[in-house]
Amino acid sequence: MERPGRQGSVTLERFELLVGLMWALRGVGRGSVLVLDAEAEPVLSVPVPSRRRSVAVLGVQECDGGWAFLWDGVCKAPAGSTLMAARQIAEVER
Repeated sequence: MERPGRQGSVTLERFELLVGLMWALRGVGRGSVLVLDAEAEPVLSVPVPSRRRSVAVLGVQECDGGWAFLWDGVCKAPAGSTLMAARQIAEVER
């Protein structure tokens, strides 16, 4: 198997973080779908029935090299606090 370049390793790390968040969301009673397009970065989609749509959750790399989850354009939680992020995302209803 070919070793991923820098961009590939960032995509893989983002994928792994989002999979961890999927499990944490499942643990708090929320489902999610991981979208992994062949040409784009992975995105986690969390259905919000009261909105009749889904919330997109991104794994973003911060300036200091750390990772965070970003959703609704302004909500953010450190990726090291996956369960906290899952609880906050699960509360999204508006």
